[in-house]
Amino acid sequence: MVNVKLSPTLKQLVSLRSPLPPPGPSAAALNKVFTQTLGDLRSSSKSFVQPNGGDSEGVLKSWIVVATATLLTTNSPSTMGPLYHFVTRTSDHALGPGSSTDASVPLQKKVERVALMREAGLKCAVLTGIPKVINNLGALREALENDVKVELDASKLPRREVSSQKTTRERGAELFELIYSPHSEKLLSKLGRSHPDFPGFIIEHAYGGVLSNPSPEPNSSPSFDTPLISRTLTSALAVACLRTQGGVGPQLTSHVFGLLKAHHQGNQTPVEQWISTEEGAEWVLGAVDQLCDVVRGPGDTALQDSARL
Repeated sequence: MVNVKLSPTLKQLVSLRSPLPPPGPSAAALNKVFTQTLGDLRSSSKSFVQPNGGDSEGVLKSWIVVATATLLTTNSPSTMGPLYHFVTRTSDHALGPGSSTDASVPLQKKVERVALMREAGLKCAVLTGIPKVINNLGALREALENDVKVELDASKLPRREVSSQKTTRERGAELFELIYSPHSEKLLSKLGRSHPDFPGFIIEHAYGGVLSNPSPEPNSSPSFDTPLISRTLTSALAVACLRTQGGVGPQLTSHVFGLLKAHHQGNQTPVEQWISTEEGAEWVLGAVDQLCDVVRGPGDTALQDSARL
């Protein structure tokens, strides 16, 4: 085994240029913007959600995906704990004005919601970068209570590498077509001119390996028989990541189109039907901006200037 040590000079160089994320905002500031953006989603989607029996859990699930993707992309691991505690103190019925969020939800609900956060984090890897995902999901894990960790580790979630219903390439090609049609072939050709291996990498590894959902296996837990993050919410997640990054306007525009296309592709919950409308896409972008303003400060306008639709 080779024993390597860093010299003082090299250590000093590594420590320059902000190698660690800055401290996050207070829990109070986060809870305020969490409550506001969740309330905006609840009230704005009411015309789609109420006629279908409410679907308060679906509203919360959609918000969790957007909020997790946004905060992770800001690279603020200290926000993962407050986000987890917020969503596990919001019961199914505590989504109306003046509702208390102090009562903790049952253990199984905690497990389902942290599994959703964790899955959103994994999908962010191809849009945000693996190092940020490692640090933020690590911080999320540290915020969990011991009983939640035990139950989560014991849950049999669908696993990508053992999914037998479709190959990774088939899943990737299908999702890519849903998002980029009718321009998918043209886009793949353009990517291939940048590097001949790029189309295969995008289809098999990014879309097939991460962004698509594994097929449920016979031994998966009943709670996870359906994908944790749907086709619609995967597009909302991509929009959140790219909006937060800034400087990637063409990709942001493509995924906004992908979100709107989901409205016409079926298999949506009531709140997903609303999120995939123009009004819903506006909510996603606005919620991302509000969350970013709290984490980064309202003076950071780079993402608005560089990621115009």
